[in-house]
Parts: sequence; structure tokens; C-alpha cells
Amino acid sequence: MYRIGMVNVGQSPEIELIPYLRQAFTKPVEVIEKGILDELDPQAIAALAPDPGEVGTVSRLRDGSLILVAHRKILPLVQQTVDYLVKEGAQFCVVLCGADWSSITSSRLVVNPGRVFPSIISSLAAGKKLGIIKPSAGQIEREKKRYAGLGIESAVTSAPPSIDDSRLVAAREAANYLKSQDVDLVWMTCVAMDKEMRAIVEEVVGKPVILARTLLSSVLNELVPSN
Repeated sequence: MYRIGMVNVGQSPEIELIPYLRQAFTKPVEVIEKGILDELDPQAIAALAPDPGEVGTVSRLRDGSLILVAHRKILPLVQQTVDYLVKEGAQFCVVLCGADWSSITSSRLVVNPGRVFPSIISSLAAGKKLGIIKPSAGQIEREKKRYAGLGIESAVTSAPPSIDDSRLVAAREAANYLKSQDVDLVWMTCVAMDKEMRAIVEEVVGKPVILARTLLSSVLNELVPSN
């Protein structure tokens, strides 16, 4: 059976996103998951926090809590995890995070959402005002600059994808802001954001909404051979 390695940028098992991705495949696959923080104790995890003024990457722990980690600090852990999954027989790997993982190398294909997503979204949003929802407020300014560099006018806000109902409250607040900014299209950037959050954004904004996890699942499914 075709094996896909999934790099969880938190702790495994990921009890919500990976089951969703598994059921989204239309062809038989075996998913191998490993979390980059699995072998680390709380002190070691705390040491991965961003330094003052540094933009963090959102990571989910086994208990469902969200933390921020520094991208530069976790890069070696992501590389180690990709190497492990390839040794376990993964035909390709995917990093389950929308940050840019271009520095990761492998003999196998590594799906890098941080390059795939902006390419697709910027082409769809050309000439439009793009509404963007990030998982952390600290990422807003960087995201504005990213899409401005791609020639896209944007309005950016945040909604943490917690595992409780607070994520739905956050989604509604974000949607209300984007509606006030009269956006033409909404991009929900984090693969941890779910269809319930998307439904609220669609209802409030009344414009097309692209959800990172559904976009990623379509890309991954295309990479699996038909036979």
C-alpha cells in the first residue's frame, strides 16, 4: 500500500486533522504520523518558544493546547522527522503546517504548504481584496507583507484553532472583521482550522472561503498513484 509520511509540528497523535486527511483520500493509502515534539519533555518544549519580537509558529500539544514555537528552532526537528518517515517507507512526506519548509531536504518529495498555498491563493486573488485568517495574532503583520509582495491587497486577522468551542467564537469575530473590510475572498490559512469554523466564516462574510485543510487534502490525493 502507498505510504504517506505526515509530519505533525506538535505532538502525536493528532486526533482531528490526520483522521480528516485519512478519510479524504480516494485511493488506498497508509498514513505514518510522527510529531516533532514527541520525544521532548516540557522543559525542552519550552526552550523552543520564540524570542521576544520573533514571530512564532503555532503548535498543538497532545492535550489539545496551543503553543508558539520558533520556526528556526524547530527546523532541525522537522528534518529529523522527515528522515525518520522516509526510513519507515514513506513515498512522500507532508509537513502539516503552512509555514515555509524550503530548507528541508529529502530523497523523497516533501510537500511544503508554505510554498504551495501562497502560489494557489495569490493566483485566485489576483485583482481582488483577499481576507486572511491566521491562527495567531502575532503572524498578522508578516502575512500582510507576504501578500503585498505578491501584489495582493489583503485584510488579515486571526482565529486560534483550539479544540473547544472558543475556536467558533474566534472564527465569528474574524469573519465580522473581514466583512467590515469588504473582502472578495477569504483564505483560512491553518490546517488545524476545521469545517465548522469555515461554515461560520461563509455565513458571516458571504464570499468564497478557501480552507487550508481541504486544499491540502486535494493536493495530497493527486499525488497518490491510481494503482
